[in-house]
Amino acid sequence: MVFYAVSNVLLESKLSKYNTFTLMISYLSVILFISILGRFLIKPNDGLIFEFPTGWQLLLVIALGVIMFAADAFYIGAYTVGRGSIMTITCITVMFPVFAALIKFVINRDLPNMWQISGFALAAMAIMLVAKGNIVQEDKKKNLPAPTMQP
Repeated sequence: MVFYAVSNVLLESKLSKYNTFTLMISYLSVILFISILGRFLIKPNDGLIFEFPTGWQLLLVIALGVIMFAADAFYIGAYTVGRGSIMTITCITVMFPVFAALIKFVINRDLPNMWQISGFALAAMAIMLVAKGNIVQEDKKKNLPAPTMQP
């Protein structure tokens, strides 16, 4: 989580002037370099066996690669194209488990249990509180009065 937090702050404060495609190529190049370097540093006697996926699994891996590329492009694009704030964009990550549970239900028909549903409600409340705090903070910067809690 610390690495994600650092990357989000750097994206907002230092890299938002660059376009999404440039950042994606740079980002993916670093990840690929680290992955390849890590593979060469693993000794053959460590018991790690590399089996390349075949058949439908290879198609699934390719589809996941395309999905992850699109997800990262939209996520980074929120900083560069949309000029979103770090508070707003990082709140989206709190909803990952909620969306994962919904997709799991669609694919496997597994219903979430009460603990998970409670967590989803807490995630939604956390997002509302952070969004409210972000509005108050922005208003303070503009010297506007704080909004009230009226319905």
